[in-house]
Formats: sequence, structure tokens, C-alpha cells
Amino acid sequence: MIRELNEHEIRALHYELLLKDILAMAEKLPPFPDIVWKVMPLIKRMASIKEIEAVIKYDQAIAARILALSQSAFYGRKTRVGSLQDAIRVLGEHRLVQVIMTACAARYFHSRSSGFDPEERQLWEHSVATALMGEMLARQLKHQKVLTVYTACLLHDIGKTVLNLYAKIYLGSSLSQVRQDGMDLIESERRALGIDHQELGEIIARRWRFPADVIVAIGNHHCPQKARTDQLTVSVVYAANQLAILSKTEDQADAPFEPERDEVFSSLGITSPMVESLTAQLSRDLGEVIQFLSTT
Repeated sequence: MIRELNEHEIRALHYELLLKDILAMAEKLPPFPDIVWKVMPLIKRMASIKEIEAVIKYDQAIAARILALSQSAFYGRKTRVGSLQDAIRVLGEHRLVQVIMTACAARYFHSRSSGFDPEERQLWEHSVATALMGEMLARQLKHQKVLTVYTACLLHDIGKTVLNLYAKIYLGSSLSQVRQDGMDLIESERRALGIDHQELGEIIARRWRFPADVIVAIGNHHCPQKARTDQLTVSVVYAANQLAILSKTEDQADAPFEPERDEVFSSLGITSPMVESLTAQLSRDLGEVIQFLSTT
């Protein structure tokens, strides 16, 4: 005799089927471009600019982005750059890795056929803003892993790209519409889809073979206190994400943000004057960076 499933069992089965579909969609993401992993060893052993150029020039999209960014005020300086070698020299090692990482990540935040739609653009710009803020915070706090923070910030919402696409295709709504009143984003995602963008982002980052500290930061950027390792890095990514959001919403806020009331901000020693200074700097930097990074 077939037993009728109770409500709890039906819900569990529903989540299991949803999760299978979402993970299958995540598996279809193309691998993260290996140009990053090719360039990093060259930089570590202080290879010549000519050797680095020899690797980069075969990825035309990345090479074009490096040439453009080398002439931007933020990533380089406003000067005439005549070759890829010149661009690499202008950017320097640290900026070069950032530019390559950012150009590679851009591919995952827009539809291949139609480019950025408004929601995708908003998510991409927030990711770039968080990365810029993460770098500023890491330097101000004298954190030794600046590039780790930048990378984790840049990819912290990569899980949203899959969840949002899934929601649009199968639920007929955007991820933002999934959020329920009175419930935070993570809980809303789990209630609606059986997984949240943190957890899915961690799965994707692990599949892409990112370092463990980047993976844990992506997987805990809303709840750094739950991270079992690298809590400082995760906390900086959390703060960068919050400040990037704040920089967009501060004009509409009913009351000013008080970092001293936030446990993570307080533990990092981030004060209200620091927040004002950092968000002002982000506003100055973001416009020009987005000009170069919002299209591929």
C-alpha cells in the first residue's frame, strides 16, 4: 500500500528536486578562465613583461580590457599606451591581476545573447563596488591578503547569477521578488529555492578551484561569525558588501548607519568617520571603473 506523503515530506521532496535543478544549472557555468592561474605564477617568479604578454595576448577580450583599463585614472594613468606590453607596465603586478580577474568575472554576470539587462547590470556594478571597497578596507586595516579580499568581494554574489536565472526561467520572477517581507534575503532564498546564494557561491568557487580562503569568504559573507577559518578575511568581505550597499542607499536611509552597533564592524574597528571617508572614495572611483567594466 502506497502511503500518502505528509506536508513536511512533500516540502522536503520539493526542495530536493529544486536543489538538483539549481546545481545542474550551476554545473553548466563554463570554467573560470585559466588565464588567471597562468599569469599568477609568472608574477610570483618575477617573469619579464614579455613573458606575461605572451600568455595574455591569446585571450583577445582580456587583452583589450587591459589596454583600455591601463588608460583609466583608477587602474592606471591617463597616458597614451601603444602596446599590450606598455599596458602591463603601466598597471603593475597587483593591478594587472585585478584587471584580469575582473574581466574574467564579468562574463558570468550577463546574458551572452543580450548583454546586461538592468538587474544583471545592478548586480555586476554592486560586485565591482564591493571589490573596490574591499581593497580599500583591507589596505586601511593593514590586512595582508588584499588580493584575496578583492577576489572574494568580486565573486561574493556569483551564486545570485544562477539563482536569479533559475527564478526567471522556472518561477517567472526575479530573485529580488522571491524575498518575503519581514525575512532576510538568505532565509527567503532558502524558503523559496532550498539553497541560498552564499552556499551556491561556495559550491561554484570550489568547482573553479579558487583558494580555500576565497571559498570560505564567499560562503559566509552574510554571516562571518559562522566561518570556521579565515574569519578576518570573511569579516572584511562582509563589511565591504554592507558598505557597497550603503553607498547606494544612504540617500534613502531613515537614519545614518552606525558601524559601532554592528558586531563585525566593531570587531574590525571601523568607525563612522571611516565609513564616511570610504563611501565618499568609492563614489569617486566607481563611476570611471564601471565605464570600462560594464560591457564585455
